[in-house]
Amino acid sequence: MEQGYKIEKIWIGPALLGESPLWDHRENCLYWLDIENALLYRQNGDGSNQGAISLPAPAGSIALWQEGGLIAALGQGLSHIDTKSGIVTPLVPSLEIDQCLMNDGKADRAGNFIFGAKHLLESSAIAGSWRYQAGEIIQGNQKFVVFNGPAFSPKGDRIYFADSPSQKIMTATYSPDDGITSRPEIFTQLSEDDGYPDGMTVDQEGCLWNAQWDGWGLTRYRPDGTVERKIDMPVRRPTSLCFGGADFKTLFITSASTRITPEELAQNPDAGALFKIDLDIAGIAENIINSIN
Repeated sequence: MEQGYKIEKIWIGPALLGESPLWDHRENCLYWLDIENALLYRQNGDGSNQGAISLPAPAGSIALWQEGGLIAALGQGLSHIDTKSGIVTPLVPSLEIDQCLMNDGKADRAGNFIFGAKHLLESSAIAGSWRYQAGEIIQGNQKFVVFNGPAFSPKGDRIYFADSPSQKIMTATYSPDDGITSRPEIFTQLSEDDGYPDGMTVDQEGCLWNAQWDGWGLTRYRPDGTVERKIDMPVRRPTSLCFGGADFKTLFITSASTRITPEELAQNPDAGALFKIDLDIAGIAENIINSIN
């Protein structure tokens, strides 16, 4: 285990499929999802004042919404979640994604929502990705088995994302107005021991942090794709991560307990918990999604 880090469990759970941690700098709180239980959680950074909202369908990812609350890639479309009342309002009820559900997504540096889907059986590359830009939906050209990430460079001119079953993290040049503007190339190829690339974020130094499903850890990559550090986690399936806290030097990490046998769970008792790590590296505040031009 990487020395010098205290990994603190701040919510026991367990979530079946914890995902999409999101620090809301407007309210100084953390949101995250349990996809398979269709729940949205909220709590303070120290784990206090925890609450949950039941959702009408599984949500794969969330982002901050300009008029308050959150936008969610939910079911087979997009919805707004009023975090005060718990009311969920469809924005785009369905994108007609047969055999798929919405999955990972994030705001780009200009306030567009970039999100993708996953094939329910995780066997066919038929899941798409989209950009929600000031009320307009623009579909990307690439197809995925499971779209994960994405993350953006500090300047917003480069995107990182993964088609997780291939164990590849990809990168490409990016424009908020035009989306991906170059042919995606391999940023890094994970090994069998590394697991599968899941959620990711970029820090102020331009390094990419990735949670690695079945890999028992997190990896920080330099902008050239080389490994800068690894942090071992007490769970087999860390799923995603985000920076937050007053100085954005706290890393919050979600995890999963789904598809783990009772025997495996006995060896992995913290599966599905929420963790935090205090770092000497700062992240970047997530942008707010622009709902209008």
